[in-house]
Amino acid sequence: MFDLDTCIAFITNNAAKKISDEFNDRLSELGITRVQWIALYYLGKHKSISQIELADQMDIKPSTTARLIDRMERDGFVKRERYINDRRTVNLMLTDKGREFREKLFPVGEKMSEDVSKGISEEEIEVFKNVLKKMVDNINE
Repeated sequence: MFDLDTCIAFITNNAAKKISDEFNDRLSELGITRVQWIALYYLGKHKSISQIELADQMDIKPSTTARLIDRMERDGFVKRERYINDRRTVNLMLTDKGREFREKLFPVGEKMSEDVSKGISEEEIEVFKNVLKKMVDNINE
C-alpha cells in the first residue's frame, strides 16, 4: 500500500522546499530572493546571455524570466540590449552594481552549501547527486 511518508518523491520535494525556504530567508536579509540570486549567478557566468538562454539555465518559463529581469533592471542589477542582427532577441548583462552585489552574495551561497552538507562525506554527496540525476532522468523518459 502506498505510504506518502516513505514516498521518495514526497521526501525529496519536502527536503528541497525546506532548503529553498531557508536559503530564501538568508537572502531576504540582504534584500534579494533565491530566484534573483540564481539569475545573478548565471548572468555573471556569461558576459552576455539572452533571456531565453537564462530561462533555460534557470529551468523557468521565459515569461517568468521577463518579469524577474524587469525587477532586476529596475533595481539596477541588469541591463537589456537588443541583439543587432535580430531585434527580437534581448541580451542581458550585469551592471557594475549587479556584479558587485553578486560577489557580495557568494559567501551566502557558500555558507548555505556548507551548512546543508555538514557531516556528509564527499562520497555520499556524489552518490546523492547521481541518485537525483537518475530520478530526474526517470521522469524525463
